[in-house]
Formats: sequence, C-alpha cells, structure tokens
Amino acid sequence: MVTAFTELFDRIREKCRRDGWYGGTLDLRHARPDHPQRYGFAYPPAGEEQLRATEKALGFLLPPVLRALYAEVANGGFGPGGGIQGAIGGYGSRSDESARTIVDDYHWHCQVGYTEGRHHGPVRLIDLAKTAEQWKRGSGKEDLLLPHEVWPEQLLSLEDLGCCMKACLDCKTGRVLCVAPSGNDQEYEIGSIAPSLEEYLERWLREEVVP
Repeated sequence: MVTAFTELFDRIREKCRRDGWYGGTLDLRHARPDHPQRYGFAYPPAGEEQLRATEKALGFLLPPVLRALYAEVANGGFGPGGGIQGAIGGYGSRSDESARTIVDDYHWHCQVGYTEGRHHGPVRLIDLAKTAEQWKRGSGKEDLLLPHEVWPEQLLSLEDLGCCMKACLDCKTGRVLCVAPSGNDQEYEIGSIAPSLEEYLERWLREEVVP
C-alpha cells in the first residue's frame, strides 16, 4: 500500500539494512555481532487496535506521520538516539527495556512533571504555544525554561538522546523539541530540534548530529 510517507519509510528500512542495525543509534555501540536487531526490528508494526487504544489512553490523536511510522515500519525501538518509544505493545512495554511506551511516559509526566522528586504538589498542564511568551528564555535563543511542576499538553517523549536530553514531539504543532536539564533545581529547558517529525527523521537519514 502506497501512502504519503512510503518513500520516507522505504529509506528508513534501507538505512537499517545498510547499517546492519534496526535499533536505536545510541545502542549500536554496545550491540553484540549476533544481536537480533542486526537483522530486523524488535517489534512488528502496530495494528489498528493498538493505535486506537493508544490514542484513547492518551486522550488525543497521534500525528499522522508518527501513527503511520508505527503502522508501517515498526512499533518503536529504532531511529535516532535510544530508539523511538512505542505505542501500546511496542518498545518500552517490557520491564527489561530502558524506555517507556509513549502512553506510560506521558501519564508519568502528567503526574510528576519533568522529573520525580523535584517538586511537591500537583502537576499543571499548559498549552505551550499559548503560554511560551511568559516563560523566560533559556541558554539558547529560542529555548524556554519551565518549572518542574509544569508539563506541556500533548508533548510526547520520543526517545533518549543521551546526556539527560530527550527528543519530544509536540502533537499540537508537529515540532520536535529537546527537553533537558537547565542547570538549576527549579526548572528544565525546552528547545527546538526540527520543525516536524519528517525533518527529524530526514536528518537522521542524512546522519546529521541530533539535536
């Protein structure tokens, strides 16, 4: 079946085949020669039932490219960084994995904020696009500093980038953002990585440094 993302997904499969690695980029350094992800994805593509259950659990729809990625390539576990977190039943659903599924991770952030133990009290969800101007700037020109007890609505963690940084997908705007420590105990930092998930994946295909 040909879709709007067929050509992009074909190049993802080809990169994995060419590299001899179907997992996250960060994990390749430690993968043994006979690792099963040298020959195929850890998880098969997600079925429609899994994707609908994921959206129901999140309370909002997945962006089209992420939904298609799960349905046509694999249910997470591959790509830049530590590997894209899966939908329900995908990468992060097993207790021996270092990631959580996007559902479990989003619910965790909605309960504890940026990180557990840094604040006392309920988490406040914010509309990042509507409230960004009120937050002071971070270390980068467009970076924002947010208090630990605040988490943006519909901001999904995508994958671990190492050095305590995470790539996140803003499902309201489609942007890929970097969430990272700010250097103080009160706030965390959000900066831009790519204007879309498609561009984020294109940069990985071009083997550019992410972020």
